[in-house]
Amino acid sequence: MRPAVRPQHQIWALFCVSSLLFGFASSIGSSSPNPDSAQSPMEPAVVEKTGDAIRLQSLRLVSFSDSAPTLDQDHAFKGGRISPRGDYELSSGSSPALAKAHRLARADASDQMARGKPIDQVRFMSRLAASQPEFLKLRESFDLSYSVNATGTLLAPHDPADDRLAGVPPVLADLVSNNSADVLATAYAPTDAYHTGAGAFDALLGTETEIGRFVPPLAEGDHDWMNQPLPQSVFKRVEQKCLATAIYFEARGEEVKGQAAVAQVILNRVRNPTYPGSICGVVYQNKSWLNRCQFSFACDGIPDLVVDRRAFLLAKEVSMAVTAGKIFLTEVASSTHYNATYVTPYWADSMQRMTQIGSHIFYRTTGGGWT
Repeated sequence: MRPAVRPQHQIWALFCVSSLLFGFASSIGSSSPNPDSAQSPMEPAVVEKTGDAIRLQSLRLVSFSDSAPTLDQDHAFKGGRISPRGDYELSSGSSPALAKAHRLARADASDQMARGKPIDQVRFMSRLAASQPEFLKLRESFDLSYSVNATGTLLAPHDPADDRLAGVPPVLADLVSNNSADVLATAYAPTDAYHTGAGAFDALLGTETEIGRFVPPLAEGDHDWMNQPLPQSVFKRVEQKCLATAIYFEARGEEVKGQAAVAQVILNRVRNPTYPGSICGVVYQNKSWLNRCQFSFACDGIPDLVVDRRAFLLAKEVSMAVTAGKIFLTEVASSTHYNATYVTPYWADSMQRMTQIGSHIFYRTTGGGWT
């Protein structure tokens, strides 16, 4: 049998239930009248003040949207409110720069990269530096292998040494001696955002004939006529064909270095005022003198027929590389003569022997031309 409930017990139970219900409803429905004074859902930053220095123990995610409320002093030390929309920047919850953060235009690099757009590095870094002094150190340590073009667009990493082999076939890579080529040698002109082709057009028009032209390095004993660029005409197709033909018939049995040495001798003669001022003029000088011209293949009475296409294509590559200055053999230097090792020309004793490459011996004159 259940005991009867006394009236005073009923009143006491009703009071307890009412208190519980009232307290639970108050905890659920309560809200701060000032949204800026609400506690952040993240743990507040721990701040230590030492004079003017402030040590931050934690970081805060702060919205940089223009619609965010203005931060007061108390709010700045408690950390910003997190908006459920928009993008966020990682910043210190107690930095004085947060008061200015809402007035900055958003520079979201990750969003630009996700959309495939180039990053405006100048504006991006300047905004970061303006928002917080700590970013000045970040700017100083920024990877300098990234370049910025005239419009401020961040470009991909670039190493100037990459230009050294631009356009050079692998068979000639070991002979390349110059990082850049003559500006008129368009075959070796890089075509990326780091370079401009305006120099070649200026040189062709004669407005900047000396800018970007290849001039051989002078060594002791070299002649003054070496200290000048080749005529612009040497890059014409007909001139290059004459040089490739001479390389083919004079040195196609040699290694590529020996072929480049023969090409350099021919181009040295083009520079030398004693000889004709064109490649074809030098190669076919005195071609009507049977077996007495400058290069024996041109006056030996045998038709100049190219039977090895692969060797001729290599000769063309060597021709352009030496003309462009990508290959310059310092041991050959200003040599204007060579002979095969199995012959002894009458003029050899009157010239300075420079070097032997393959089956050819190279000579430099002592008087600037014929001795």
